[in-house]
Amino acid sequence: MRMNMSAASNIYSMLGRLLPERVVPAPGRAHMRRLYSGVGMPAQRAALGESFSLVSLLDEAPDLQAVYADLRGQALDGSVAALNDLGWIWLNGRYWRADPVLAGHLLRMAALQGSAVAWFNLGQQYYFGKGVEIAYASAAEYYRHAFEAGLAEAAAALGDLFEEEVCDSDGESNPWQTDARRAYEWFLRGAQRGDARCRFEAGYRLLHGFQVNADSRAGVYWLELAAVAGVVQAAEELALHFQVGGNELRYLFWRDQAIGLGSPLALAMKVEDQLRP
Repeated sequence: MRMNMSAASNIYSMLGRLLPERVVPAPGRAHMRRLYSGVGMPAQRAALGESFSLVSLLDEAPDLQAVYADLRGQALDGSVAALNDLGWIWLNGRYWRADPVLAGHLLRMAALQGSAVAWFNLGQQYYFGKGVEIAYASAAEYYRHAFEAGLAEAAAALGDLFEEEVCDSDGESNPWQTDARRAYEWFLRGAQRGDARCRFEAGYRLLHGFQVNADSRAGVYWLELAAVAGVVQAAEELALHFQVGGNELRYLFWRDQAIGLGSPLALAMKVEDQLRP
């Protein structure tokens, strides 16, 4: 879903009036606010390398007004990424006072110009009910747009939405039905797109026959890809699987990989192995 060029030009003619000249500082201590991770994600999260992400820039900035002025200027010059990032900041209120209504406007503008991250952030707004009524069906629609626009992480959000019992509701105000099979299908789609979390979720289900017919070969395949990407739970599952299956070489390999990823479980397994006569 994208808007035409004339609609996009209308957006930028309104932005000068929509975006204030200065932002209002958020209440409370800045160092405490920055411990809060918030929801959604900035578009410029690692464009210049992880150490130069927008979050790092904001955390280290001596003058947030100057950072805002720069982002505002980028947005007025047509940067969809800056438009999303301003919406993300106003959605969370981590760096300046939250304004979820303005955030929603900016995110929608960015989404309609093709920003997958903005679609995802709109999904987060409706999932958590930040400035709007919680609406899981709306969140799912926005997550689907994000996935279709190329954001593989959105598949994990959809999988969670279809799986979490807390989301199951027959209420007229927020109708939503969980569906374990659809949850698995979304995790599998995300796995096929390369998302590490989805690869773990799909592999775990296939290995254990949870929500799907068991297929240990496919389960191991996805879990290995997830573990190589740094998902510690995937390495743990592989170690346990090969330990039970009696494949000592592969057990020891994945046990040690899990330890390298910081797994207390795998470390305990190694201690047990060393104590075993």
